[in-house]
Amino acid sequence: MATKKIVIIGGGAAGLSAAYALKKHGIRPILLEANDRVGGRMGGDRVNGFCIDKGADFFCDSYDVAFRICEELGLSLIRSQMNLGWYRNGKWVVTTPIQSAGELLKNLPAFRNIGFLSPRAAWSLVKIAKAIKDQSEHLNFASNSRIAELDGEENFGDYLTRLGVPGSLRTTLEGFLEMTMGYVEYSGAAYMRTYLAEMLMKSDQIYVPKEGASTLAYALADACRDVIRVSTPVKQVVIKNGAVTGVVVDNSTIEADAVICAVPPSKVPGIIPDLPASIRRTLSNVVYSSGCRVVIGLDRPPLPSGWNGALYPEDDTPLLLDRSVNLPDCAPPGKSMLDLLVGRGRAEELLLLDDNEIKRQMLRDARRNPPPGSNLPGDDEGLFARVYRWREAVCMGRPGMFKGIAEMRRQLDQDINNLFLAGDYMRVPSVNGALASGVDAAGEVAELLASGPA
Repeated sequence: MATKKIVIIGGGAAGLSAAYALKKHGIRPILLEANDRVGGRMGGDRVNGFCIDKGADFFCDSYDVAFRICEELGLSLIRSQMNLGWYRNGKWVVTTPIQSAGELLKNLPAFRNIGFLSPRAAWSLVKIAKAIKDQSEHLNFASNSRIAELDGEENFGDYLTRLGVPGSLRTTLEGFLEMTMGYVEYSGAAYMRTYLAEMLMKSDQIYVPKEGASTLAYALADACRDVIRVSTPVKQVVIKNGAVTGVVVDNSTIEADAVICAVPPSKVPGIIPDLPASIRRTLSNVVYSSGCRVVIGLDRPPLPSGWNGALYPEDDTPLLLDRSVNLPDCAPPGKSMLDLLVGRGRAEELLLLDDNEIKRQMLRDARRNPPPGSNLPGDDEGLFARVYRWREAVCMGRPGMFKGIAEMRRQLDQDINNLFLAGDYMRVPSVNGALASGVDAAGEVAELLASGPA
């Protein structure tokens, strides 16, 4: 097995976890990354003592593979409290994680303002909570999630309509989900219930490495540094007689006994042109939202004392975060970071602009209705500023996607059994889904090699 050539295409979370798992199996792969750094949407930057997450920035309670890898690599996790300000109906209210009856009572005034306490809203929430409890084995981000069994034609918008969710509560639920995502009413009902279960109903069970989620990308890259080749885009995967034989890089071909393709689904057909038509159709139905993120280093807290974030469910104002409240190791002593995140159509508009204009417009939007007692920066303030743009930020999990991916995996195993796809879309889309898909692909490669020649 040590003499076999295994090529991994893509150095995001899925590609890195595949390389890491293959090395644990005693197999030394080659990981090819088109950019000059690995990490993808789990990557980060280090600027003057600040630790920045480019994309992913928290781990939910069911992230089993992420937690296991963190433990293996010696990364400690910190529970992240989420004290959130909500701008609704022209005023600010604050919610905190509920861990006792006292905290529930403390949240009641805020719940009333964000639409939770009307009779229709309360009854809708009871029905949603019951469905989540009854389907807990399906509605999570774990590697063994059974969400495909619930995948049907109903989208989240139709689901909320069927339950009779009133407009005020619907605005809150959709606004919470859309803070970094696209138009979630078109996403699958089961997938959005998973997000509500993990992010809203378990908001007291969010975990993060003490220097941010990107620390995991750095640790995986360090563990696999001897097999990573950056700035090496793959032009094509060569398939002959129903089997992968190599990958084309520049003007040369690297022979391969198996390939793990861990790039976004939109890019897979371009580098694997010989995929069966049905697999190409399935991949074309995987849709992602766009996203923009601006991170500004500050010498003062930008949000009111104790606030982790500020939400604007009624419009496209960016989500505001101060991650240094929960993660003091992300910033030097006495310093803070302001993260501004936006999705939906607003992100698609911003993607067309240069970095300075994206920063200016997002700050302008944030200052329209600032949190009380906040100290948001001016356009030219800040110790530094970084802008990150993602044309494919979060997989939307459209109705039927999970069943389609499950069938695609079976077909791929029959048609090209030494080609494996990895990425968040191959499991329940999330950081954990990406990591799990890479680990599983590595296990399948090891099993294939152990079985001998086809």
